[in-house]
Amino acid sequence: MEPAFIWIIIAVILGVAELFTGTLVLAMVAGGAALAAIGAGLGAPLWLQAVLFAAGSAASIWGLRPFLRQALDTSSDSQTMGTRAIQGKEATVLEKIDASGGLVEIAGDNWTAYPLEPDQVLEPGDHVTVVEIKGATVIVWKQG
Repeated sequence: MEPAFIWIIIAVILGVAELFTGTLVLAMVAGGAALAAIGAGLGAPLWLQAVLFAAGSAASIWGLRPFLRQALDTSSDSQTMGTRAIQGKEATVLEKIDASGGLVEIAGDNWTAYPLEPDQVLEPGDHVTVVEIKGATVIVWKQG
């Protein structure tokens, strides 16, 4: 059996095993095996294939893995994006808000707004809190 084929089999097995661990370590080692397979395919001797495997794995684990983990980390609230990022933020009323709607400014952007309580009327200049986002509108609430 060709050495390149063996390295490819190792890389595939490690890649499949990574699906069950989620640590990205086995994926990085699979990358090292793929690098060794390229070396074997180009006719590199076995000792050089082993060096490529070790160096590729180590470089991936210590060089690439930290960036991938950070990019894939979904537990951090500091990177909340999109409309979820404005939920809980303070807004300023620009146009009177009542049951038929109104306008608020949130972080420099204007949003159509409705009061949380249908009988509440909010006047321009009032500071309110964004309680919920519904499509392109926000539901706001003013305490007291």
